[in-house]
Amino acid sequence: MSAGEGPSAPEGRSGGPRTCDLLAAVLARQVRDGDVIGVGLGTPLALCAALVSLRTHAPSAEVLVAGAVSPDADLLSCMRGAAAMVGRTAGFVPHLETMDMAERQAMTLQFLRPAQVDGEGSVNTSRVAGPDGRVLRMPGGLATADVPRLMPRVVLYHTDHRPRSLVARLDALTGRGGASERGGFRSAGPTVLVTDRCVIAVEPGGPRLVTVHPGESVEGVVAATAFALRVEGEIPETEPPTAAELAAMEQLDPHVLRALETRDARAEAAARLIRLLQEETTHA
Repeated sequence: MSAGEGPSAPEGRSGGPRTCDLLAAVLARQVRDGDVIGVGLGTPLALCAALVSLRTHAPSAEVLVAGAVSPDADLLSCMRGAAAMVGRTAGFVPHLETMDMAERQAMTLQFLRPAQVDGEGSVNTSRVAGPDGRVLRMPGGLATADVPRLMPRVVLYHTDHRPRSLVARLDALTGRGGASERGGFRSAGPTVLVTDRCVIAVEPGGPRLVTVHPGESVEGVVAATAFALRVEGEIPETEPPTAAELAAMEQLDPHVLRALETRDARAEAAARLIRLLQEETTHA
C-alpha cells in the first residue's frame, strides 16, 4: 500500500484528493512550530492533522491528547485513550492542569468542530432545528463558551458545508466569535473556518473566501453559505496534500480513521473501526 492510498475511500470532487486527506492537510497547516494544541478523542480528523504537523513542518509543536504529551503513537492508538499511550509519551498532563494551561494561554491553538457557525465565528454545539421543526440536541457547551475567549487562536472546521451549517443566525449560541481581552491576555477568537468545500478567513470586516477546494466553484461555495461571504479578486484553489503530508497520514493512520468525520466516507470508516476493535477483542 503506497502513501496516500489506504483503504478504499471516495475521491474528492472532480477526481481531486480525498476529502479526509485534503482537510487533514489544510488543518495541519494551521499549526505553527512551537504551538501547544489540545485535541479531543472525538475529533479524529483534527487529531490526525495535529500529529501530521509534528512530522512535517512543526516538529517543535506539542500535541496533548488524552493527557499524553505528543505521543509516539498512531491515530488508532491515540483513540484508544491514555492507557494505550503508556510508554509512548514523555508524560501525562492532568485534566485540571490542561484547563489551567488554557486559562493562562500556555495552550496556543484549539480546533473546534461546531454543528453551526455564523459569519462572526460564533458557534453552536447545543441544539439545531430539523426541517420538520423538531429540535435535535447536540453534546452541548462543555468548554465551548470559554475556548474562543481564552485561546490565542481557534480554528473551526466543518465537514458538511451547506446553508443549514454555515448560517446567517445560529439556532443556539454556545460560543461567541470575535476577539477579546482580559487581564492582559488577548484572544483573536476563531480566525479560520475550514470546510469540505473551501477555506474562509473570519475577519473583523466579515468572512472572506480564501480558497476553494478542487472541484468546487466560487459560485457554488457562495450559494452553499447562508451568511454573506466576501469574495475579493480571483480565488485560488486550495493546495492539495503534499507528498510529505500524505506519507505522514499513511504512517499515522493507515486505516483512514480520519474519514470518520467526513460525510462521503464516514460509514466505511466506522465499519473499519468496528472490525479493528473486534479483531483486538478476538486476539486478546
